[in-house]
Amino acid sequence: MFDLTSLALFLRAVEMGSLSKAAQQSHMSLSTASRRIALLEHHFRVALLNRTSAGVEPTPAGEALARHATGLLLKTDAIYSELSDYTKGSVGRVRVFANISAISQDLPEHLRAFSQRYRDIKLHISELRSTDILQALREGRADIGVVTSQVATEGIRLAPYCTDRISVVVPQDHVLQGEEIEFSALLEHDIVGLDDKAEVTRLLVKEAALLGKSIRFRVQVQSFEAMCRLIAVGHGVGVLPEGAVRLFREPMQLRFIRLTNPWAERVMSVGMRAGAAPLPARMLFDFLSAMAPATIRPPATGATVR
Repeated sequence: MFDLTSLALFLRAVEMGSLSKAAQQSHMSLSTASRRIALLEHHFRVALLNRTSAGVEPTPAGEALARHATGLLLKTDAIYSELSDYTKGSVGRVRVFANISAISQDLPEHLRAFSQRYRDIKLHISELRSTDILQALREGRADIGVVTSQVATEGIRLAPYCTDRISVVVPQDHVLQGEEIEFSALLEHDIVGLDDKAEVTRLLVKEAALLGKSIRFRVQVQSFEAMCRLIAVGHGVGVLPEGAVRLFREPMQLRFIRLTNPWAERVMSVGMRAGAAPLPARMLFDFLSAMAPATIRPPATGATVR
């Protein structure tokens, strides 16, 4: 039977192209390293490394093992990391997945407040798009998700968390003036947007299609900051969450023009898997949903996770 030490040694040998260097990094003798590789090959009944005068290189079977071993060792590290939280006195761990709009606004402060109140609960935070977060919740890879959605999908419970108004962002000297604008009037201008997978991009494309029009995307990028920089130098106008880009407003000399369309008043939700959920996850769900402004909170009945 092989062990994780042998797998780690094998990966080092593949990465470095040398078994002797891999043995040195693994703090073992070359003979011990050779023995471990031989046992791996015996276990899988196939040659894993080709020995050459220049060092070693993986066989096709070795390449396959390297792919799987990398994932296995990463997973093992995650297991040790989680269990170490318990040895340090933690009583729970919550995997929090949030979209960039939430992370760019008040979520970090809210999570800090939760951690200060419940010091024995460890939070692990990752950024993903809303659609990917919902999928992670369904598959059990996330305990709590913060998404731009109010439509609950099967197996997921959602509660309002905060407002997430989107507005038009233009340079200070842009021809568009005034404090408000209808979305249809924006379609005559070049648009700087996020990539096609972004929630706001899909929303804009859908609303334009309902008007029988298309959006004149001049450029599409993957971050709010990149969008704002392109808008600031005149590549077009954009539609972005106000709270997420407020930080760039003054330094980049940008203006916000409020969209009058009802769909611009978005609500961000906190979600978790329906049914039995770990107590720490339910505690964070309750904590974040309690942050929702009164204007978007549901009736009191059924608002608390039990």
